[in-house]
Amino acid sequence: MYKIRNYRRCSIVIALFWIFLVLYPRPMALGESIYRLLNPPVNAQTAETFIPLLADPNDPEAIEIFVLENIPYSYDWQAYDLPWYFPTVEEALKNEKGDCKTRFIVLASLFEALLIPYELYISPTHIWINYEGKMDNKIENFDSAVFYYDHIGEPVLKIPQIDWKGSLDIFWDAFWVHMPAARKNALLSGLAFSAFLFFYKNKRLSCYR
Repeated sequence: MYKIRNYRRCSIVIALFWIFLVLYPRPMALGESIYRLLNPPVNAQTAETFIPLLADPNDPEAIEIFVLENIPYSYDWQAYDLPWYFPTVEEALKNEKGDCKTRFIVLASLFEALLIPYELYISPTHIWINYEGKMDNKIENFDSAVFYYDHIGEPVLKIPQIDWKGSLDIFWDAFWVHMPAARKNALLSGLAFSAFLFFYKNKRLSCYR
């Protein structure tokens, strides 16, 4: 019985390792992304090159529209070949596409360069900037935020109002629907092999009970 339980643990560890390896071939990318989420790598100096392109550098709404138009929305799978990744400003500008994290880091860097005050908001499925005069919308509103930095940079943790169904749909779409076919096949093949070993070994050992 001990051998069976021990083998089960090994099978689970192998399966989890395989999942992580397929999702993050460069393991450090996940750690870097988590660190950048909590400590956004805003770079005002890099963003200064875009200031001459702005129609009105004093209008935060116009600046946000500029960023949204010049950084087309793209899932991390397509932009960085990873399920979830928080880029640097340099990476965001090099790829010229990305999701809310990419757009956020470019917009925040521009605001820093132009000395425009803003607040960073994070919900379970989104990250965005709030500034004076910005109107709330369905996904960018105070109630949905779980964490934010106020205008003086102080972190604030709060209880959000979460649309669970909508959030699950977003996660499914971002992490599975848009996953490249080759990665899906690798993931499912590895899990199928782990399951085969798990059940096959248990069947063999059952005769020794």
